[in-house]
Amino acid sequence: MLAVHQAVPQSVGDWPERDVRVIVTLDVPGGPGFVEHVLHLADEFGRAVSELIPGTLAHTATTDDGRTTNGLIIDLVDRRVSVDGRPVRLAYREFALLGYLAARPRRTVCRHVLIQDVWSDRVGQEDVSSRVVDTLIRRIRVKLTTQAHRLTTVRGRGYRLDPGADTRIRITSAKTVATPVVHP
Repeated sequence: MLAVHQAVPQSVGDWPERDVRVIVTLDVPGGPGFVEHVLHLADEFGRAVSELIPGTLAHTATTDDGRTTNGLIIDLVDRRVSVDGRPVRLAYREFALLGYLAARPRRTVCRHVLIQDVWSDRVGQEDVSSRVVDTLIRRIRVKLTTQAHRLTTVRGRGYRLDPGADTRIRITSAKTVATPVVHP
């Protein structure tokens, strides 16, 4: 069981000096994808309440082990990406490219290898320009907003994903890799 808490302080009409804190507790059944999904829904609920009741401050949802939806979450199993609890919509090839780098954190991958592996389903890869990779990386960075710095350009060598402490990468249905991850 996992408990999710959403704290929503608000001023109450007759008590102008006092805020009331409402904590919603949800017991979520086991399952690797449920936790992030429920955290996201709890954050959406908090945002909806803040829009409906002026002056309400909704805090980020957290689990009883301190996990939040803040930071970068790359879910390769469910093909989802979120930044600070907000879903990021990536095109097919953008997700494939980000997913490829996420599966190899902190490893620099050259453009040639990216084209060979990320475009492996395409016949005649020779017509794929190395500049296509640059363009997709630029588009992904724009969509990652506050987490754009996680995609690093290694001049003359290629690109890599540098996850931080607030980055979570889910590679298989049974495992979520919490960073920092050290690979040889």
